[in-house]
Amino acid sequence: MSIYNEKKPSSSRPFKTVTVEYYEEFETDDKKVTPTWQGQGKRRIRTITTETKFVGSTYDPIVVTRYDYL
Repeated sequence: MSIYNEKKPSSSRPFKTVTVEYYEEFETDDKKVTPTWQGQGKRRIRTITTETKFVGSTYDPIVVTRYDYL
């Protein structure tokens, strides 16, 4: 048997996965902060970024979730 004939695991998990979700929100009751020429309502884009890292054990990943507004 050659040393180059090593078997790789049949399924390997990625060491890091990143998921980004985008949501559109409308605020309609913001007359106090919006100038009159802009009209009613305010459009905001919310992003949710979930980052999963497989460090050490694959059964216990580190999950980080961030919420941002664009």
